[in-house]
Amino acid sequence: MHDLETLAPLVRAHGDAFHLLDLDRFRVNLRDLAAAFRAVHPRTVLGYSYKTNLTPVLCRVADEEGALAEVVSRMELDLALRLGVPGERILFNGPLKSADDLELALTAGAQVNVDALEEVAAIEAIAARHPDAVLRVGLRCHLEVDGGSSRFGLAGEELRAARDRLAGLPRDPVVGIHCHLSGHRDRAAFRLRAEHMVALARELFPAAPPASIDIGGGLFGRMPAALAAQFGGAVPAWTELAAAVGEVLAAVYPGPDAPQLIVEPGTAVVADAVSFVCRVAAIKTLGGRRVAVTTGSIQTIKTSRNAIRLPLAIVPDPGATGPALEGPVDLVGYTCMEGDVLQEAVPGPIRVGDLVVIGNVGAYVTAFKPPFIRPSPPMLATDGPGSTPIVVRRAETLDDILGTYLMPPAEAS
Repeated sequence: MHDLETLAPLVRAHGDAFHLLDLDRFRVNLRDLAAAFRAVHPRTVLGYSYKTNLTPVLCRVADEEGALAEVVSRMELDLALRLGVPGERILFNGPLKSADDLELALTAGAQVNVDALEEVAAIEAIAARHPDAVLRVGLRCHLEVDGGSSRFGLAGEELRAARDRLAGLPRDPVVGIHCHLSGHRDRAAFRLRAEHMVALARELFPAAPPASIDIGGGLFGRMPAALAAQFGGAVPAWTELAAAVGEVLAAVYPGPDAPQLIVEPGTAVVADAVSFVCRVAAIKTLGGRRVAVTTGSIQTIKTSRNAIRLPLAIVPDPGATGPALEGPVDLVGYTCMEGDVLQEAVPGPIRVGDLVVIGNVGAYVTAFKPPFIRPSPPMLATDGPGSTPIVVRRAETLDDILGTYLMPPAEAS
């Protein structure tokens, strides 16, 4: 897919920068991750994290593969409903939900995981207004794992108060517990996460287990060895994480009536399903530094200026006749920010017209890309070997960017 013969016509048709989405890889990732956890806990369901990449075609594929829609805002909730996802297949997380958001989600059948006592008060009022509705609520639990503390969820007396107040409604809506913890991705951390959640489940549901235990996301995705080595240790396979969680659940809930396990992947399933293609537009030597200016920017491949070196390939343009820069070459972006460096010390030779392909950019990049200097590039998608790429997001225009602004009247000449 990343050879000149394939890329050249795409550049001619769609411009000198675009994202490439591999729907088949995304689909396989969803299936393999689900299979890894179901092998040790058959009652496992995935909840695809819309915030990680809300490209509608991705969300549609996730729904077709049986994944729940995990949303964290009214915008994402509206997207799921517009795509036709049934309310009962939506998980509504996030630290900020208005009373109107909660009412829409709950009356549509979604499970709302409460993050604060203010949400509990809103749910009490909603239950009073809809006495015949079957509401579904989860308790979002604060966790501290391996010295790390999340800012999400409820803990201690506030958690117990939420459970007691909701249980006091005419129809107890609490069906499960949920946690969210980022930055702790190894096997031990996932085991500890599961142990915390099981302990809370036994405390909060002494008579019978909850319908579901949701351990959130934060899993590593598939990646080349050179990328994995940059994370300071072995990147655990999904089967390892599944085994760690499954052992904990099986010890406490060994039978077929065990709670449903919910896993909420985002990065794990979408990061390696998207790559970015751009072109070398100019080359120069500045003192002892060799620089190649590209039609991409750090904003099109990363959410921060970290030192992680993403998989990168230079696809030479055989028709290029200009001078070449021998390596090492710093590939830089089109913005006016000094730190806009896609990757330093790339081996040469590099010429104007060469294409640059950068992998593992599917997580958060399209959501975080600001309208800075250049609008967002288009996204093309393939769906299986030999399929023709189609546009699933057109290139952004000035009208898109200015659509929410009030324009001052033009001055008379």
